Amino acid sequence: MSLRTLTSEQFDALARSYLKQATLSRRAFLGGAAAITATAMLGMPGKALAQQTGGTLRVGRSEEPDTLDPHKTTLSVSSATMDMIYEPLARAGYDGEVLPGLAESWAFSNENKTLTFKLKPGVKFHDGTPCNAEAVAWTVARHLAPEAASPSAFFLGPLERAEAVDPLTVAYHFKEPFVAVWVGLTLGYSAPISRAAVEAAGDQFGRKPVGAGPFKFVSWSTDRGMRLERNDDYAPVAAPARIDAVELSHYPEDSTRIAAFETGEINAIYGGSSVPLDSVRRLRGNPDAIMLERPAQMMRALVFNQKRPPFDNPKVRQAFAHAIDQKRLIAFALDGFAVPATSPIASSIAGYSPKTAELSYGYDPEKAKALLAEAGIAQGLKVKLVANDTPVIRRTAEVVQAQLREIGVEITIETLPIAQWAAITAQGGQDLVISTYSYTDADIVYPVLHTKGALNRAFHENAELDGMIAEQRVTSDPAARQVILDKIQAKVVTEAYWKPLFEPLNFAVVAKDVVDARMNPAGELRIDHLGMAS
Repeated sequence: MSLRTLTSEQFDALARSYLKQATLSRRAFLGGAAAITATAMLGMPGKALAQQTGGTLRVGRSEEPDTLDPHKTTLSVSSATMDMIYEPLARAGYDGEVLPGLAESWAFSNENKTLTFKLKPGVKFHDGTPCNAEAVAWTVARHLAPEAASPSAFFLGPLERAEAVDPLTVAYHFKEPFVAVWVGLTLGYSAPISRAAVEAAGDQFGRKPVGAGPFKFVSWSTDRGMRLERNDDYAPVAAPARIDAVELSHYPEDSTRIAAFETGEINAIYGGSSVPLDSVRRLRGNPDAIMLERPAQMMRALVFNQKRPPFDNPKVRQAFAHAIDQKRLIAFALDGFAVPATSPIASSIAGYSPKTAELSYGYDPEKAKALLAEAGIAQGLKVKLVANDTPVIRRTAEVVQAQLREIGVEITIETLPIAQWAAITAQGGQDLVISTYSYTDADIVYPVLHTKGALNRAFHENAELDGMIAEQRVTSDPAARQVILDKIQAKVVTEAYWKPLFEPLNFAVVAKDVVDARMNPAGELRIDHLGMAS
């Protein structure tokens, strides 16, 4: 099948179907998670009370963003915040449907290499400047600029440039037809930003973000957290949010966060691992709380820095992989709320290779010791693992530390706030890192495994792997792409670039006075859709 010969309507249908498939494929994860979860509450909890407006949602989170500049971050906590402030050209619905955002319509042309958007008239950024085609084109140019070296540019796929055709028409020109176009363009990372605000704030734009989304940024401080207020001028895009404001507070410790919820200091906990797993059963039984659960589109892995000996030796990496008992790790670090991971592509993503379960290095400490001996590594090897300070990651690091001690390896753990962790690990100052991602498509292999990938923490250089990763990006036939993805996953697993650890569930909890709360595919709440009971 040639993507260039499809009609624009056929290609649009294919691209929409691709996003829907990526969303619905995650439902299959429920089968593997059935033993560890009661009910996946995918619908609206409680009784819909659409008429209720006003109030403030007070959210407690385990992490704080590094920046809210969409071109300078890939952190999930930043993404969740930006989705409230910025408005992409289109949004993904709860079941993967492509819905209008800033754009009211779009069409493919030029052998499906050009995607032209017709923008909704009258939309303004929060600073009052027009959100028009010129603003969109300028945003894309900033995102793609080589000097920006944006870690989130991969969301745009093989996009070359955006052209302002007229004030309300903008054309995206791709190098090749890109079936996965909606996976990235429906995210806040790809949304237009105010040029005037960027030029006024300079490097501080990430602390003073200006978008066109349902909420305006008001303030952000270490002691008081972040405050967003409803954008009453959102009407040209969609109905304004029902609540007045959102307050986002950082609680590094699980116990403090849960206490804040149970005493009414906050009325929602969601995002990443913000809901403590050892509190899930208790929260399920709390009559004043509503629990939401959904399969996560993420996995966590122990990643080996191949630029630092002895991890340039595959036998050492394989030994470490054999030393990890995933079942014990999940029991102790996650209270059982996860399933073992076997591949760099999560099993909840279309493109996952089941063959990796057979190729993985299972728990075998004696084999691990033998491999270390073959590699010439004596007892007492000392290495450094850098982890972020999210409680579940801290616990994971401690379990990994204990298990590797059993094969004679001493691990020093350095825990850092997630923003600092992201910056330091990008420079490669660690032997090991517990890495994670949250994404809907198998193209995640590009940022995390390509030599030039912004999230490559293995620091390997492999032309063969790079070639396969590039090829899968432009291969439209699902069967042909799967063959390539199978080869990529087999190589990464057998050569132990990573030791996949686990795939978690996403949890959110809201107080009973929060109505119409619903979790999207990314495990976040659409704050502009919910209301507050009086």
